[in-house]
Amino acid sequence: MKKPEVEGFPSFKYTLIKTERLVLRASRKTDFKKWCEVRARNESYLKPFEPEWSDNWNTRRVFSRRVSRQEKEWVNGLAYSYLVFERGSQDIIGGMNVNAVNRGAAQFASLGYWVSEDKQGQGLMSEAMTGIIFFCFYILNLDRLNAATLEKNEKSIRLLKSKGFEEEGFARKYIEIEGRRQDHLLFGLNKTGSST
Repeated sequence: MKKPEVEGFPSFKYTLIKTERLVLRASRKTDFKKWCEVRARNESYLKPFEPEWSDNWNTRRVFSRRVSRQEKEWVNGLAYSYLVFERGSQDIIGGMNVNAVNRGAAQFASLGYWVSEDKQGQGLMSEAMTGIIFFCFYILNLDRLNAATLEKNEKSIRLLKSKGFEEEGFARKYIEIEGRRQDHLLFGLNKTGSST
């Protein structure tokens, strides 16, 4: 696989991560309609794996605030949220989030991600993950990435392991999913152990 390309960094509005089949970029307020469509279409599919959303998640005001918050986090180097698109399409197929960026002696961040149910099994999330790992290790110059997943999320576990993440532990009642705190498996990837 060809090495991912990163253009326009550190600009929130113009940074692109490009892989063979995908483009990752930050949310824009003009994405509102497409965002609502993909999230509504996947609501029941994603619900068992994500924190609960507010009842008004699909309003323009809430989406606009979300984009503004993401831009503020980006500018301050705290988090980098990307939407995932297939090249040549304006349809959102997933999301990749680099959260809780720690600098100083730590130099790590946590990853979160989702993909539309109809895009499963095509290797697209694996490709998006390759782009994000490259961005984190070679653009942000982080030394480590962490990820947590529910024990029942076998697809997520397979994805992480395929990218070189190692299972490092177990966290009891770690993140609130579907209205209750749930146990998670903890994974880590060090830059020195990455093939990206």
